[in-house]
Amino acid sequence: MTMTTEVTPAITRRITSILFATKSLHSMGLMVTFTVTSIIAVRLTGSEASAGLPSTVSTLGRVAGAYPFGWMMDRLGRRLGLSVGFLVAIVGAAAGALAVLQGIYWIFLAGAFLVGMSKSATEQTRYIAAEVTPVGRRANAIGLIVFSGTVGSLGGRLMMGINERLTEMTGIPNLAGPWLLTVGLMGIAMLINQVMLRPDPLLLGRQLASREERLETGQAQSARSMNQIFRRPNVLLAVTLMSLAQIGMAVVMVVTPLHIDREGYGTLSISTAIMLHTLGMFAFASITGWLISRLGPLPVVWLGALLLAGAGLAGYYAGSLTSLYVAVFLLGLGWNLCYISGSTLLSDELISQERGRAQGISEMVVGMTAAVGMLASGSIYGAYGYSGANIVVLIVVVLMALSVTAALWAEACVGTASPESGRVTLK
Repeated sequence: MTMTTEVTPAITRRITSILFATKSLHSMGLMVTFTVTSIIAVRLTGSEASAGLPSTVSTLGRVAGAYPFGWMMDRLGRRLGLSVGFLVAIVGAAAGALAVLQGIYWIFLAGAFLVGMSKSATEQTRYIAAEVTPVGRRANAIGLIVFSGTVGSLGGRLMMGINERLTEMTGIPNLAGPWLLTVGLMGIAMLINQVMLRPDPLLLGRQLASREERLETGQAQSARSMNQIFRRPNVLLAVTLMSLAQIGMAVVMVVTPLHIDREGYGTLSISTAIMLHTLGMFAFASITGWLISRLGPLPVVWLGALLLAGAGLAGYYAGSLTSLYVAVFLLGLGWNLCYISGSTLLSDELISQERGRAQGISEMVVGMTAAVGMLASGSIYGAYGYSGANIVVLIVVVLMALSVTAALWAEACVGTASPESGRVTLK
């Protein structure tokens, strides 16, 4: 296909706005289902050890879909890849609702797997926004898309209130309502994406990249192998930071709804905790992007690690609902700083022809590490309580510090970016 549309600021804003809207709807659906997932698992199985299993299965779905969706987006376009992702989410949410209504655990796990698989598609939206944005402003674009989770957080809290009223009126079980609402949200997102995400960002991104590369080097760059890409210190550090941030957050947040439920609070208290956590994750994303543009990613990573340490300590000593709210908010904010910094490092290392597959592999690695944390979360909580889950966050902070130090040492050894790559070095 030939792309003739000029990549103007107006087109960039429009594409980014559509991505923001659809990612917000997807985040809202994930929010309302996550609120009840661990509770459903324990009630269907009668075992607290199963609390993290649906989230683990969901993450495995994210892992399984990461590379195929990346390949699809590179070959068939970003719009089609995202639409298929939303369709998978619709099927998964419908299966989740059916499982709750019928009390069939394996169908519930299948639904969680498909919803997780859809996330491997929508997680690419931050990179899609970056690829249609000129170099120097990509961290801001990534931050804006991550900020869409704020809409998901606030909207998810609102949807839980709607769920209580609707289920009371219709007689549908309270725990099935969120899954049915998610079917509708994902359907709207798919329709918006398929109708309005035009021209395809893949074509726009390739045009913009070609123009920038020719201005900088006088010739277009060729795509590298995945082996070459994942040997670069920046890329390895980016994936490591995102993985560590994800696993620390996963261990705590999978059991947080269960912990609040065991303390005698209802689903609205659970959704409030998740809302505050996701506000920390997403509400300051644009500010994080601005900080990265001004300071570089590594200073922001150190700040994120400091906040994660504070979250781990606050969660370890949490003795009330209020202190728990503070802990999960700080956990989300620390994740925000580390995750957007890692995403920016990775995006700056890639050209358009490499993005789908390389970012798919990155999502797969991040998903696998998160799956380990989710799988272990129920056992950790059962053996050591909520304090034990927060110790994992403190361990993550130590590993982050070691990873940054190792990456700086490796970058010093290999020198600046190789002439053929033209990529940025660590700051």
